[in-house]
Amino acid sequence: MNQKILFLTVALTVSLTISSQNIREKLFVSPLKEAPSLSASFAELRNDHFHSGLDYRTGGVTGKEVMAAADGYVYRIAVSPSGFGKAIYIRHPSGYSTVYAHLKSFRPDIDEFVKKKQYELKSFSVSLFPVHDQFKVMRGEVIAWSGNSGGSTGPHLHFEIRDSSTEETLNPLNFDIGISDRIRPVIDKIILYPITRQSSVNKGHGSLSMKAAVSNGSYTLPNSGIPVIYGQTGIGLKCWDNLDNSPNKCGIYSIELLVDSVKVYCFTADRFSFNESRYLNSHIDYQAKIADNEYIHKLFIQPGNHLSMYNYRVNSGVLHFSDDLDHRIDIIVRDAAGNRSTASFRVRSLSEAPVGPLEINCSKIIPFGKASDFTADGIRVHFPAGALYDTLFFVYDVKSSIRTFLSPVHSVHNKYIAVHDRYRLSIRPDTVIAGKEEKMCLAVIDEKGIPSYSGGDLRYGYVSADVSTLGDYVVTIDTVAPVIKPSFASGANLTGKQVFTVTITDEFSGIKSYETWVDGQWVLAEYDAKNNLLIYRPEAPVLNGNALHHMELRVTDDRGNKSILKTEFKW
Repeated sequence: MNQKILFLTVALTVSLTISSQNIREKLFVSPLKEAPSLSASFAELRNDHFHSGLDYRTGGVTGKEVMAAADGYVYRIAVSPSGFGKAIYIRHPSGYSTVYAHLKSFRPDIDEFVKKKQYELKSFSVSLFPVHDQFKVMRGEVIAWSGNSGGSTGPHLHFEIRDSSTEETLNPLNFDIGISDRIRPVIDKIILYPITRQSSVNKGHGSLSMKAAVSNGSYTLPNSGIPVIYGQTGIGLKCWDNLDNSPNKCGIYSIELLVDSVKVYCFTADRFSFNESRYLNSHIDYQAKIADNEYIHKLFIQPGNHLSMYNYRVNSGVLHFSDDLDHRIDIIVRDAAGNRSTASFRVRSLSEAPVGPLEINCSKIIPFGKASDFTADGIRVHFPAGALYDTLFFVYDVKSSIRTFLSPVHSVHNKYIAVHDRYRLSIRPDTVIAGKEEKMCLAVIDEKGIPSYSGGDLRYGYVSADVSTLGDYVVTIDTVAPVIKPSFASGANLTGKQVFTVTITDEFSGIKSYETWVDGQWVLAEYDAKNNLLIYRPEAPVLNGNALHHMELRVTDDRGNKSILKTEFKW
């Protein structure tokens, strides 16, 4: 090829690439007017899932104007007492979609549409899909107001960018949306884990946790000697990122593991699908989370972990040497802005085992990739293929209960091992109370013997349920109806009030449904599940003013126990 033509071709390619990057980077504006301050970032480690977007701080208040990040149209609107609460989903011509969640209210035309559908369906919870272009939005246009709805633990705006073709959620920090970050990630501690029965760390079968020391973004381990390892060994890392204009510890973007200068593992938080988010339980040190509420990245991959954010792996990140030498370990942690911190240290490998293998007495070996069953007197357990992240040396025990449960306590291994897919658990009750069969259920109990509802139904002499954790289980019964407490006395004069509240609680199986009726007509009441509140906003012409009104509230829990409150108020 002619050298001048080659130069022009390369220059044009570079120009088009830069142009494409600039278009991508400037697709969206910030969804809030004020200078952005984040309380959480993309792929942050959460309970049972990765965080799917950014959380914008709103100064501890609700009612901030929320703007469309780009031109488009609303393709979905959702309202729920949990999860995202009130949320708007917008499709953009760029091939991306954006999500705005935990809202307080929608813009008037959207709000009117939602309320009409809620009355048609007689349901506060709705998932609506407006016709194409029914609600067009312009870049920077106010579409809603920030709130604290759903599962939110405080006022903020949850914001996502998704791939419209797959609904996979993308890292918004890969786009230019005005987030400033000039701070290096923090590396707090490094952990070494013996992975197999034969493995050891410092001649023991337990893990070794080491606090990292830092100097200008470079971390080392304390001068307490080089760790000595034998057999398959994994590395864990506790780290986080800080961003400008925010005091919160946020998630990191990527982690690389190098062994003797060779990259063997890389985790990168660019995108993920919602159906793989539960792989978080394998990505982290699950026992540390359950025991100490501590989130630690594991830099090795279990065979049943199919998370797509691992974009490089050699031997699944597992260290395995057969020599008596020192080996250099380097860990590189980056945030989305390119700031990086490194941790470097050495480990000493042994070619011969310094101690005998760890003794394990188990009831049955459950392979991770196959369906498997375990049965004993009074219990049946079925693990479907894919339920486990690794082969489980399953331990079962049974013990008498100190409380009035309907079965002994069945120890289904222990709560420190994560399960990916639900497994089927069936326990035979010692007692079946006639007429109360539908009230029977399973419960998982904690160290103090306090039960938490796990659902289930009595069939063929066993109470069976699909459960998502291992631990101690019993059969119990729920015959207690929900409790309803209005904030006003019957007959009270509430004229002029814009909001009435009613507290509804259920101590065990939880609220399943509720209905609010005024003067014989269904009326919309908002359910704030985290605060156990029903919120009713009277309005004309649904409610005629200056009259005595009759209210009936029906609340049902998950075992079918029902409470009915009948009261009156003047408005």
